[in-house]
Amino acid sequence: MKRFRVLALTAAMALAFSGVAAAKTQPIQVILNGSPVSFAAEPVALDGRTFVEFRSLFKELGYDVVYTPATKKITAKSNGRTIELTIGADAAFVDGKAVPIDNQLRTVNNRTLVGVKFIATLSGKDVRWDAAAKTVIIEDKGPTAEQQAAVFALLDKVVAAEAASDVEATVALFTDDSPLKEPIRKALEEQRARVKTKTTIVKKEIRSYSAQEVVLTTVEESVKIGGDGFYPNNRSSVTYTLHPGANGEWKIYNLQIDETAYTNVPELFKQAAGIPADEEAAIKAVVEAQLAASNEENLEAYLATMFFDDSSLKETAAEQIKQIFAAYDSKITIEKLVIADYNGSDKATVLFQALNEVQVAGQTVKARTTIANEAVKKDGKWLLSPSALQLGVEQL
Repeated sequence: MKRFRVLALTAAMALAFSGVAAAKTQPIQVILNGSPVSFAAEPVALDGRTFVEFRSLFKELGYDVVYTPATKKITAKSNGRTIELTIGADAAFVDGKAVPIDNQLRTVNNRTLVGVKFIATLSGKDVRWDAAAKTVIIEDKGPTAEQQAAVFALLDKVVAAEAASDVEATVALFTDDSPLKEPIRKALEEQRARVKTKTTIVKKEIRSYSAQEVVLTTVEESVKIGGDGFYPNNRSSVTYTLHPGANGEWKIYNLQIDETAYTNVPELFKQAAGIPADEEAAIKAVVEAQLAASNEENLEAYLATMFFDDSSLKETAAEQIKQIFAAYDSKITIEKLVIADYNGSDKATVLFQALNEVQVAGQTVKARTTIANEAVKKDGKWLLSPSALQLGVEQL
């Protein structure tokens, strides 16, 4: 499936310069098993510790909470644990056993705050502090060897289904409520009709584990081993969110491609597809028209080079392109272009390398970008997809 998609030619190359903007100071964040925790009041640092509003933290950790104003007592109960805290007391009680409270319960601006590490540790979680990101990271403790093997068994099934080119076997590895189940089926049916791939799991790690959810990260290398379709080899970092299926085995609820490096880009330019000269000329003409519209910042002409599945997508694209035109003063020059794939009638993949010169703070910043873009013939006219695959960026 396509990875790291960016909006059209101009956006794909403009994004190469996003690091020019100055970073804002980040507030303190709390991440629980990969998801941010929202609080009624922002977390604060007191005496070198992070304190948060107690009710939200306990709720996210799976507790039911009762606060008794008369005694200033907090009682938090979960399926496996009860924690009792009283403002001003020297000790907390965990399942009836006293634990020194060590000034971890405070009242600030009429809000009751607790030390996030203190409560998370009492709840049996692993806690660490990412100083660079100003983030408290809370994770469930790791699984046993048997539980780990059950998780990794899912990856073996994914690789086996790919080797068999079995789309339905792959789709069956997703939970019934996964938002990706049908999109994955459609993408794989299109890809495996023309391309055979092989994926190798280079690295795998369970980042968090509970009976309800596993967060698993991998490094995967995928290469084309057969077929006549377009497929760039790549090395990707992937985060999987797993939920238990009906039979108790782990299945994929969601997955995210965190980072991708394409490993055979120079070779892709040598794989020009066989295509009639008039069709090739028509496709190249629409790419050049989009380039001219970008350099002239002509929104209407730019949109006219693309196809849209619905009007709302076109409106979204128009707004984003308008913002890019306003933010960047750029000049794009195509250095290399080939038609890398052609289905024989109405679909093709355009592969090109472009030099982008952007004016930033009175200076000219240059980058060389490699882009793959889908072209579709509609009503006898070739048009480009509003999404493009950025295969690489070289700062010059």
